[in-house]
Amino acid sequence: MLYSICDGLGVPQEHKECASRRIHKAMKKCFEIDSFASLSSKEFEKIAGIIRMVGCREWAFMIKEPDEELYDPNQLTMSEFLKRKHLI
Repeated sequence: MLYSICDGLGVPQEHKECASRRIHKAMKKCFEIDSFASLSSKEFEKIAGIIRMVGCREWAFMIKEPDEELYDPNQLTMSEFLKRKHLI
């Protein structure tokens, strides 16, 4: 997920490792946790959902779900997008 965020923010390949470490540290601080590994699956999915939502709403990029196929949301109709997100 961290590299997907870097991609969405346009971080160059040579800076992704450093940027992902900084993003990881900032997320732990934001969610007030010491380690993502200490979270239950349910807690982790809740936080991952929040991160996906912020990426989409605030920075205009999509972070794919673990079981989701890769697609360009800009190439979909609204109906196709909502079906893929199981909202209709």
